[in-house]
Amino acid sequence: MKTETALVVCSGLFVSIAERLGRDFGKVYLYVPYAGNFPTMAKGMLGHGLENVERVDGVFGKHFEEVSIFVFVDLGHAALQIHLEKLSKRVWGPRNAEEMEIYRELCKEKMEEIGLPVQPWKIVKGVTALETHLRANENQLVKIDKWRGVTETFFANDFETVSPKVHAIAETLGPFREELEFIVEDELPDCVEIGIDTYFVDSGYPQLNLVGIEVKDCGYLGQFRKWSEIPEPVKRWNDAFAPLFGKYGCRGTISNEVRIGEDKVPYMIDATIRAPSPPSELMQELLTNFSEIIWEGAGGVLIEPIPAALWGVEIIVKSAWAEHNLQLVDYPEEFARQIKLYNCVIVDGKRYVVCQDDEMTEIGAVVGWGATIEEAMEHAKKAGESMKGYGIKFEMGAADKAYEQIEGLEALGIKAFALDKPAKPA
Repeated sequence: MKTETALVVCSGLFVSIAERLGRDFGKVYLYVPYAGNFPTMAKGMLGHGLENVERVDGVFGKHFEEVSIFVFVDLGHAALQIHLEKLSKRVWGPRNAEEMEIYRELCKEKMEEIGLPVQPWKIVKGVTALETHLRANENQLVKIDKWRGVTETFFANDFETVSPKVHAIAETLGPFREELEFIVEDELPDCVEIGIDTYFVDSGYPQLNLVGIEVKDCGYLGQFRKWSEIPEPVKRWNDAFAPLFGKYGCRGTISNEVRIGEDKVPYMIDATIRAPSPPSELMQELLTNFSEIIWEGAGGVLIEPIPAALWGVEIIVKSAWAEHNLQLVDYPEEFARQIKLYNCVIVDGKRYVVCQDDEMTEIGAVVGWGATIEEAMEHAKKAGESMKGYGIKFEMGAADKAYEQIEGLEALGIKAFALDKPAKPA
């Protein structure tokens, strides 16, 4: 691929993917959309200074003809992907399969149509209706479709507890407070969450896949498993949706979150039809042929991953300072491939996370891998503890919580992980 040129289209959260591809492709362009009435350098300069990565201001321009492959790792560009494909360009991206994430109710309706289990849910329109619903129903998950910048998913055990949150949403929405549609779901108590983090090309998934546990906003622990070894409840949604992804012409990453209880019924609660975070940061290094998977997949050829190790761990790094300020992050060069920063720029050899005014304290992730869980954790710990910067917090507790959930699955009789096999997969 040293003779090929890639163009990556993404938000600032995924600029590390462009840097990763830059190790294998001859050249990588990066386009992070920043258009608006008053563009700022904080948005327009994301990705500046990354090695073998050149920022551009759009997909089209004087660079267009030399681009061999267009890589889309985020949402909102389906029509552009289809257009580029009609121009005979290689495209890595989900096409219209992204609808399954952008419009959560559409995914749920499709699941019900196929006959998959779906937890009780409904749509309520407007903050007033949301308040009425939460007063009448306890233990609810509140989600939003495409306007996720308003708020991320939150849990409401009762209205009084979350009333400040609901009032803040109303204040943010202003005159649109009665226009926004919320998806509310019943909680699934006493369930353990697990997911498959993989990719799909035209008609199927690879035979070797990353199966993992996410600790929300904190970290991830995963293991490579052959498709035949993954318990049926865990992969039921993937199998059922494969024909639909094929019709969409999907060529990209697919992740899900499945919750399973003692009845062994798998409820798929959220689909991610883009680069997941976590563990896309981990996948960049754990899949040693990461660039080849994308290159061949964009051409319609599904190839198997070549793992760096059996186990992988990802720890989310946070800083309250970074929520409203420029964050300097320093670490030894030997750990450069293990530390993946969001909204990153490099100036005078120094890496910064650039504040985007989106109320995020997460600034990136540290990844590690090994033949055992312990090796993977130690690998990540060594890199994470090398980081320096005002207000940075790196804590390994998330990996321990993930391991506890693996034990919870074992107790349910769901053998999703090979805990007694420390060797690399064949």
